[in-house]
Amino acid sequence: MPELPGNDVTAEPIACYLKLFAHRLHVPQVYGWISPPAARVERGIWLLEKGPVDRKTGKLRPRLTDVWGEAPAMRQLNWLWQIAKLWYASNREGVASSWLDPDLVRVEGPLVRLLELQQQPKGPSLEQLGGLWQTWIPRADRRIQSFLDQLTRQMIGGELRKSERLVDQLDRALVICGRSLERRVDIVTVTDAGPTRSHNEDACYPEGDTSSGIDGELPALAIVCDGIGGQEGGEVASGLAIEIVREQVEKMPLHPANWDPLSVTPRLKRAISIANDAISDRNDSEDRQGRQRMGTTLVMALAHVHEIYLTHIGDSRAYWITREGCHQVTLDDDVASREVRLGYTIYREALQQVASGALIQAMGITHSMNLHPTIQRFPIDEDCIFLLCSDGLSDRDRVEQYWETEILPVLQGTTDITAARDRLVQVANTQNGHDNVTIALLHFRLTPKGDGEKEPEISVPPVAGLPDDTLGDSSSDITASDESAMETELIVVDKDKTRQIWWLSLGILLLIAIAGVSVWIVLRGLFSPEAQPTSSTEPSPVSPDPPPIPASPQPAIIPYQPQPLQIKAIVQLGPANAPNGTPSERPIRLLEEFGKPYIKGQVPNNSVFQILERQTTPDAGTWMELKICSVPPDSDETATEPPNFEDDPNGWEAEEDISPGGGEWDEPETAPTREILTLRPGDLGWMTEDDVYTRLIRNSDIPPEGLGSCQPPEQ
Repeated sequence: MPELPGNDVTAEPIACYLKLFAHRLHVPQVYGWISPPAARVERGIWLLEKGPVDRKTGKLRPRLTDVWGEAPAMRQLNWLWQIAKLWYASNREGVASSWLDPDLVRVEGPLVRLLELQQQPKGPSLEQLGGLWQTWIPRADRRIQSFLDQLTRQMIGGELRKSERLVDQLDRALVICGRSLERRVDIVTVTDAGPTRSHNEDACYPEGDTSSGIDGELPALAIVCDGIGGQEGGEVASGLAIEIVREQVEKMPLHPANWDPLSVTPRLKRAISIANDAISDRNDSEDRQGRQRMGTTLVMALAHVHEIYLTHIGDSRAYWITREGCHQVTLDDDVASREVRLGYTIYREALQQVASGALIQAMGITHSMNLHPTIQRFPIDEDCIFLLCSDGLSDRDRVEQYWETEILPVLQGTTDITAARDRLVQVANTQNGHDNVTIALLHFRLTPKGDGEKEPEISVPPVAGLPDDTLGDSSSDITASDESAMETELIVVDKDKTRQIWWLSLGILLLIAIAGVSVWIVLRGLFSPEAQPTSSTEPSPVSPDPPPIPASPQPAIIPYQPQPLQIKAIVQLGPANAPNGTPSERPIRLLEEFGKPYIKGQVPNNSVFQILERQTTPDAGTWMELKICSVPPDSDETATEPPNFEDDPNGWEAEEDISPGGGEWDEPETAPTREILTLRPGDLGWMTEDDVYTRLIRNSDIPPEGLGSCQPPEQ
C-alpha cells in the first residue's frame, strides 16, 4: 500500500495539489507516496487519484484537442470558460503552464480536467494562452469562429490581460449561444427522519412536490438544510433559513434580460447573510451559548437561463451527475478539508485525524461577518442531474457507490426522477441510517430550439482596454462576478527576512534624520541676521509698524453634502455639465453591469428612476442599479452617434466616466458609429453613484404618473 506523506506533505511536487484542493473537480488529488526502495528507483513516486480516467475501460479521457472539432459551439465555449476561470488560481500556484500542454488537458463530457500539474517558475501570460487558442479556431464551430478570432487577437495583442475580463467575454458569448437551447428542469425533494431519530431537524424546498417543466425563462430553486442544535433548535434553524433565503431569492431580478453573473453572486451572499443573522439574533434573544446555539447547514441550487449557481455552507453536499460520471461539486466546511487547503496534509490522511468531520462554519452560529459561503456557477450544455443532500445520504460515500444504479437510469430514460428519489432514501436509511436524510434532485433536459446550421454567428463587442490591464492579472476570480470559492491561505513569516527589513528601515530613518538636520543648518545660516548683507550707509529711520487692521471675517465655505439616496428612492435625473461647464444634452446612459464598460442603452434627460441596489468594490467604486419608471414623451427607439472625441478625448463619454475606478478609456484608432438602444420603462441598468448625484434634479416634484410601474418607498 502507498504510504502517507506525513512530514513530507509540504514537498514542492504536491503543495500545489493541496492548495488547489477546492478545484478538485478539475485537478487530480494526491493519494499517497511510494518510497524509493519500494519503487526501485532513486526518487520516490507520488500517486494521484480522481484523475481523468474512464471508470469502465480504465483508459485516459480524450484530449481536448482530439474532440474539439466534434463539439458544438456551447460545449466549446464552456471548455474555454472553465480554463479561463481556473487561470488565476493556477497562475498563483505556478502551474498555469499545465493548460498550455495539450497532452495534459483532458475532457470528461462538459468538464475540463487536468491529467497532472506542470510546474513552471515563471507563469505564462494570457498572450500565450491566446496563441494556443488561436490554433483551434479553424476547427471551431462556425458560429463562434469570428468571436474567437477577435478574442484571441485581443489576448495576443495585450489588450486583455486579466483572466477576470476574459471570463466576462466568454460569459457574454455563452449567454447568446445558450439562447439556441430550450431548457427544462424537473425538481423533486424529500426529507425523512430516518430509522433511528425521533424527530427531523432537516428541511427542504420545495416541500416534496414535483416541479415539472420549469423552462429557461423562469428560475428553478432547490434548497436542503440540516439543522444543528437538537430538537429545540435544529429544526427551527433549518426552517428559518429556508424561509428567509427563499424570500430573498424571489426578490432578485431574475428576468433573462437582467441576468448578470456579476450581481447574482453578491445577492446570493446577501440572502445567506440575512438568514444567518436572523438565526443568530434568535440565539441571542434566547440567550443560547456554546453548543446550545442552533444553526444549520445549507446547500442550494439556483438554475436560470444557461447556468446553475450552487451555494453551500457546512457539510451538506451537491453532486453533478452526467452520463460520463458523478462528481462531488461542493467541499465540506470541516476540519479535514481545511487541513488540506492549508497545505498541512493530504485528504486521505486528514480523514483519519480526530474530529476530522467537525464543522468549521454553519449558518446562525455567529454573525454574518464571520460567515464565508461558497458560491459556484457552471454553464449547463447537456442533460444532467444535480443531487443536493444532507450527510444522512452522503456519509460513507453512498452517493459514489449507488449513483450508477439509482440516478444514471434517469438520464438513460429507464426510470423517472421520483423513483430515483425514493430509492436514494432507502439507501440512506438501510446503508447509513444514523441520521435524518434530505434529498433534492434537479433533472436538466436540453433540446435545440431550431436548426443549428441556420443559427447566426455570435457577436460580442470587443473589450475596451483599461489602464489597469497594464498591471497584469492581479485580480482574484474569487469575486462577485464569479463563483466565490474563498480559499484560506497560510501566511508564513520568514524571521531572517524580517530582521533584514528592520535594520534596513532603521538605516533609512537615520539617513532621513541626518538629511533633515543638514537642511535645517543650511536654512538657518541663510536666514539668520548675521548672514544678511549689510549696507555701508546708515540705515534710514524706520517708523513703527502701524497697528494691524483686523481682517473682516470671511464666510466659511461649506461644501455641499448630498443626503445619501436610499434604496427604493424615486429620483429624477437631468443633464450633466459638459467639460466647458454648460449643461450637456446627451442622454442618460445605463450600463449592463456595474464596473464593466458595456452600455446597455440610454434614456432622455429628465427621466424618472427608482434605486434598486447599491454595490461597492475596491476597484470600481460605488454603483447604483436603477429601474426606469418613466421617460419624457417623443423619444426615439434607437440613437446612432459616433464617439465625440473633440468634447471627450478620453473615451466615449464627456460628462460620465463609466470606467471602473474612474479610469480613462483607450482611444480607438477609428470612431465607429454605434447604435445605442433607447431603453423603456421597466428596464434596469447601472450608473456610478457619482453620476447619479451629478444628474440628480433636487427637490423635483414628480407627479403620480411619473412613477410608472415603480412602487414608491413606504413612508
